Amino acid sequence: MSWRGILPLVVGAAGTAALFLVMTAHDPAEHLVFATWGTPGEIESFQKLIDHYNATRNPAHTVILSHVDQVSYTEHLLVQAAAYSMPDVIHLDQKDIPLFAERGLLHDLTPLIEADTGFSLEAFLPGLLPGGTVSGRFYGIPHNFSTFVLYYNRDHFDAESLSYPDSTWTWEVFLEAARHLTKTDNGETIRYGCMVYTIPFVMMQQFGGTILNERMDSCVIASPEAAAALRFALDLASRYGVTWSVLSQNLNWDDMFAGGRCSMIANGRWAAAPYLRSLPEGALGVAALPHGVLRRGASVNHLITVSSQSAKVQEAWEFITFLSSEPAQKILNDHGANIPALRSVVYSDAFLHHPSTPLLDNRVFLEELQHSVVWPVVQGPYLTGHTMLTELELAMRKIQLGQASPIQALSVMQENLNRTIARQRRVPEAASFAGSVPFYLCCASLVLAGYIWFRTRRRHSHGRT
Repeated sequence: MSWRGILPLVVGAAGTAALFLVMTAHDPAEHLVFATWGTPGEIESFQKLIDHYNATRNPAHTVILSHVDQVSYTEHLLVQAAAYSMPDVIHLDQKDIPLFAERGLLHDLTPLIEADTGFSLEAFLPGLLPGGTVSGRFYGIPHNFSTFVLYYNRDHFDAESLSYPDSTWTWEVFLEAARHLTKTDNGETIRYGCMVYTIPFVMMQQFGGTILNERMDSCVIASPEAAAALRFALDLASRYGVTWSVLSQNLNWDDMFAGGRCSMIANGRWAAAPYLRSLPEGALGVAALPHGVLRRGASVNHLITVSSQSAKVQEAWEFITFLSSEPAQKILNDHGANIPALRSVVYSDAFLHHPSTPLLDNRVFLEELQHSVVWPVVQGPYLTGHTMLTELELAMRKIQLGQASPIQALSVMQENLNRTIARQRRVPEAASFAGSVPFYLCCASLVLAGYIWFRTRRRHSHGRT
């Protein structure tokens, strides 16, 4: 048989093998697979936890890390669920717990919690526990969280003889301070007083607006209250000049604040260490977010769950209890980007006087939790943060360009988000591999390879006769 005859056979066989390799990656019989997302630093932190667990606990199945980009993380897990190839242990945002639980994709952890005498829910910050429950049953165990705070530059406040922000601040007091802190030179702004484009959704809730309904399956953002909040946020630039316009190009807010060109900024815990590295020693301060009609903060809550498709539930539970143990939570705390969920760690010097933020009042992050709701950017199981922020930016640009009023822009945004929710609710339920598209592709590849082999053999036989 010539190489021309062999080549199609080799290609067909290779294609079939590749399909099977993709479908059988991370063989569940060999490993306990843990899925998460995150920045390179956060992934490094999780890998340290896994390495420590594998080395000290000597588990029957070695834990391996499966990392997916945050933007596509939820969708990727749902695709895996449809192919019955979900990871064993899954790191989920609070917003995804109801979606996965109602689809039967998560193991009910309540019996495991009740049977494990060495495990106590009282060890966690109480404000985090409801995020892991659906209909009174536990599907997720808190692992880490972050609240949003107001970072400010103490040096700028001192130079203007202004009092530092505190929990009594309203948005009117905030605006007055921002006007004093904004500096110009020959008509050009060289320092802005503030930046709040990270929290317009929170401001809407503080003004009395609502983003999603109680079931979180319908957007109801187009209200006069939400429109008033958005108008105020945009007026900070267009009317008062204390921040830059959403139309501005190449202005990175973190760089602006860290470089001393902005005096106040709303952000999460993950921003603390980078700001401290850039600003002069002692210049960084933190305070509660200003409030409107209501005092509302925002938090993100991340939990650890077990897939209902896992055949190693007890091993998965053992890994979860390790992740929520004090030694593991201290390792998480060392990284500094997120806040551990364990009370014994966050109320110790390990967090309150964290080496990366020793001069900050880290207690503010904890105090804000009792006033916080789920950060609206990650609110609801059917909308990604990318979708929410993209639609919000589009709405704000329309308003700034005079193409729509705030209520008109929010009405269009509401329609767009509800269409997205409708599409996401039609995600197919889990289906077996047999009968699926990959199954038929594998079968077709096998048939094609057999046909090529048969035709090649036949031509070779005729050639000899």
